[in-house]
Amino acid sequence: MARKRIYVEPSGYSILVVDDQEETLVSSKLLLEREGHRVLTAVGGREALSLINEEQFDLIVVDYFMPQMNGEELVRAIRKIDADVQIILQTGYSGEKPPRQMLRLLDIQGYHDKSEGPDHLLLWVDVALKATAQLRRIHQDACELIESHGELRRLSARLLTVQEEERERIARELHDRVGQLLTAIGLEIDWAISHSPHDLNGSKERLTEAASLVQQTIAETRELCATLRPGDLSGVRVIEEIKSHATEFAARAGLSLCITGDCGELDLPENVGHHTYRIAQEAFCNIGRHARASEVRLEVCVSAGRFLMSIEDNGNGFELTRISDPRAVGLIGMRERAHIIGAKLDIHSALGSGTTVRLEIPIIDRR
Repeated sequence: MARKRIYVEPSGYSILVVDDQEETLVSSKLLLEREGHRVLTAVGGREALSLINEEQFDLIVVDYFMPQMNGEELVRAIRKIDADVQIILQTGYSGEKPPRQMLRLLDIQGYHDKSEGPDHLLLWVDVALKATAQLRRIHQDACELIESHGELRRLSARLLTVQEEERERIARELHDRVGQLLTAIGLEIDWAISHSPHDLNGSKERLTEAASLVQQTIAETRELCATLRPGDLSGVRVIEEIKSHATEFAARAGLSLCITGDCGELDLPENVGHHTYRIAQEAFCNIGRHARASEVRLEVCVSAGRFLMSIEDNGNGFELTRISDPRAVGLIGMRERAHIIGAKLDIHSALGSGTTVRLEIPIIDRR
């Protein structure tokens, strides 16, 4: 009478058994397959390494005494290929090294004495595969975290793009509508001044003051438009714009400004220059809002294939934990812009010791 084959649900784990004894390989394979595992065997270390280079295993059971390459040597060779796979070292000679000593010496997760029987081996296998399951969850969580982080980066980049588009739109509206209206108001005031009776000196003075205010508003509107839409920022022009912005900022804020450095024939692409300008702009804005500084130093230079920009103030500083504060939108924006252009952004600050913003951008040779 034929035996009825018992169906075992696949466990989803792959195990490699390495031994120089054929009977051990056969018995181990049958034992582990009855547990639902996919099992491959290798006669010796060289065959095992060939399989490990071709396939992914969750657990490798390695015999200690083998010719040409013993268990210790094979374990070390495996770890050069796969740092995460679980390894159980087994031996039929209990007089070798104590199990705890072997566990300390080698990067293994179990040590099985063959004389203790198959049930003891299965116990070690279950322990190792539980660790494998935990590693799988950790790797899955890590992959999801990386994917989520990447999605946040893409959303951040899109947000910055939308922000720039909105700045462009506002700048056009200010220039085309508000600018034209202010110009028309100025012309009307000039007409009223020129056609006013000579005996209305008081009214003429007020109209002249109004005309002056209109001209001042037009100038400030143009400056605001230039800040919102700085124009071409490729090559060395970005340095000129940053220096110009720093000079205007220091004048408005009543700060002492020192500008040093020479960038020569700097060749930054337009998108890199644009983000660099916005980082500098945000740094100066933060100084004006929070630093309570009296001095600001801007340094730009090219060194060792990198463009370097440093903005330093002598203000009250802040705690660096604010950099990761989700409410610190300006600092987050600076960091995201640096990431987009492949730059390194360092912010050094301490309460009462001022703040230094340092940007490093690798320069690509375009010749």
